[in-house]
Order: sequence, then structure tokens, then C-alpha cells
Amino acid sequence: MSDKPSVLFVCVHNAGRSQMAAAFLARASGGAVDVRSAGSAPAEEVNPAVVEAMAEVGIDVSAEVPKVLTADAVRVSDVCVTMGCGDACPVFPGKRYLDWDLADPAGQGVAAVRPIRDEIERRVRALLDDLGADAVRIVPMGVEHADQVLAIYRAGIDEGDATFETAAPGWDEFDAAKLAEHRLVALDERDDVLGWAAVSAVSERCVYAGVVELSLYVHPRARGRGVGLALLRALLASTEAAGVWTVQAGIFPENAASLALHRKAGFRTIGVRERVGRHHGTWRDVVLLERRSPVI
Repeated sequence: MSDKPSVLFVCVHNAGRSQMAAAFLARASGGAVDVRSAGSAPAEEVNPAVVEAMAEVGIDVSAEVPKVLTADAVRVSDVCVTMGCGDACPVFPGKRYLDWDLADPAGQGVAAVRPIRDEIERRVRALLDDLGADAVRIVPMGVEHADQVLAIYRAGIDEGDATFETAAPGWDEFDAAKLAEHRLVALDERDDVLGWAAVSAVSERCVYAGVVELSLYVHPRARGRGVGLALLRALLASTEAAGVWTVQAGIFPENAASLALHRKAGFRTIGVRERVGRHHGTWRDVVLLERRSPVI
């Protein structure tokens, strides 16, 4: 059972309003919300004017297929948003029901669909804020993210409890040190980097080929939004799929938030290396944590 909120959008034909709402919420939430749509009398295809209007804002709904509304779809949704389908939506206890009074784009040209589209987007953004689900998208890290990634790295260094490093490297050095296939960034809906995660090899010996060390940094303004956990879970899925059996991390004991995050993601404490290195003239301890894959 998903711990994410789930939203079902329902209109008559599932060819216009509910398709646009579902597409907007899926993009804005970045996977933080489970999104469904259906119709009480589904059409054979999505309204071509809707397809064109959504393409104007960078969303492709041309491959979507209208689906019939079922009681099960309502049962598994936390929020049901109806748009002109009357009493067709079954009522279950504990669900939240909203009815959006919106013009029907059926039979309309793209010029008439645009204001409907824009109003739906406005309501979807308000719903997302109400749900408390942040718009975070996890994607592979690329050179186009370099400046923001290194700026977030520098911010962590400057705070004093993230690493022994005292200055961020240049991109070429960073790029050479991190395994290219396991580098991720979290983006908001404007494609600004909210945080990043990457791993590096711990040894050149083949016996340790499946052991890597994790680095994870979140922008100070993005903390408390689930960015770190989303990055960590995505990175663990990536490494595990590639046959990596152990991901380890070294964290200053003063960094309580990072320790809690790693433990929430299944890391266990191996021990503490006491007074293992100097940081700005002060001996620092390092807590060693690791996560051993349960499937490899």
C-alpha cells in the first residue's frame, strides 16, 4: 500500500477535463501523488483540441486512453474530484470529494480549451498545496546541473557538519570521483536543483565491486520537504538494480538530521571512528553506517 496521497479525477468522457487535471498533477507532484482519471461514459480517444492545448504547455496526452470509472478506483483514492459527472461517482466513507464546476471542452476548438486548461492548472496547484505533497522530480544528474550541484555542496561544507572537505571541487574533479551511473538530482517544477545524491567506489579490488560510499546533499531551503528521502530511495533502487550490495556512509554525530534520514532508509550503525580526523583544527568523530541489500 502506497504511503503517498492518491487523487482520482472524474468527468463524463475522460477525454478532456479529467485528463488535463491528471496530467497537471502528475507533472507538478513529480511522483509524490498517485494520480488516476476515469469517466462515467468514456470516449474512444482524448479530445484532439485537449491534446493540442496540453502540448502547448509541454505535456503530451496523445497516448492516453479514456477509462471507465469503477468503484475500485474510488475505493483506493484519498481524494475524488468530479467535473460534471453528477452522481456517477460512488461514495465511500473516509474519502474526500470535491466537485469542480468547469466548462466542458467537448466539441470545442483549442482556443476555447485554453482557458479551461489554465483554470484546471490553477486548481491542481491549489490542491497540491492542500495535500502537502511537494513537487519533486528525481532525474539523472547531468552537466547541465553542475553549477547548482556544486553550490549545494558548498552550502553543506560551509555549515560545518557535512564533510571534512573545506572547499567544493570543480566539476571535472567531481565528475571523475562519482560513479556516472548512480548520480541523481531532485528538481522542482522549475527544474531548479533541490538536492543531489551520488556514490563513489570504495576500492579497486574486485571483491569490493558491490560496495560504494554515498554522498547526499539537500539545499538548505529545500529541507523538511522529503527531498533527501526521495533521493536516497531512488539512489538505493539504482544501485540495487545494478548489483551493488552495500552502500555505506560516514556522518558526523552532530548531523542528527542526516543520521535519522539514513536510518529511515534502512541504514544501520556499524560503529564510531573516534577522533579520526581534524576539521578546522578540531578532532571529529565519524559514525559509520551501511545498508546491505536484502535481495543480493
